[in-house]
Amino acid sequence: MSDRLIRRYTAYFRGWATAFGPHEKQEAQGLTWLFGRDQLGLILTPQIKHCLYALFLGPHRTEPPQIQLSEQQLQIGELTLPIESEEAALYQRLLYLLQSPEDLHLFQTYHLIYPSGTRILTLSRRAPLPLVYREITPLRVRYAS
Repeated sequence: MSDRLIRRYTAYFRGWATAFGPHEKQEAQGLTWLFGRDQLGLILTPQIKHCLYALFLGPHRTEPPQIQLSEQQLQIGELTLPIESEEAALYQRLLYLLQSPEDLHLFQTYHLIYPSGTRILTLSRRAPLPLVYREITPLRVRYAS
């Protein structure tokens, strides 16, 4: 297992976000994933938005959850999610980002082609704009390499 530190950011003001940019879209297990250049996004539907926001980006959260990733599953704290065979491309994209030498950044974005208010949980090699986001406690991910 390898460890990776991911820098996390929250917007200075509720609702603020920058654009995700050009991407391809993939649906898997009821989730919508976006593959952009040097970034990966998950559309935060109302069903998962509150849960994931609180876990990863909530300003009140000082300690992020423990995360472990393998080819078979993603474990976030006590929650274990299986990785299905149709999600192999998603896993490979995530592994590609985790193994890159650049810093990784986790923050919320949006895209104009999705309904107003839609937010995207974004993992990127590019740091977000410091005018919009402030850095919070980093996240540590353990993954099978």
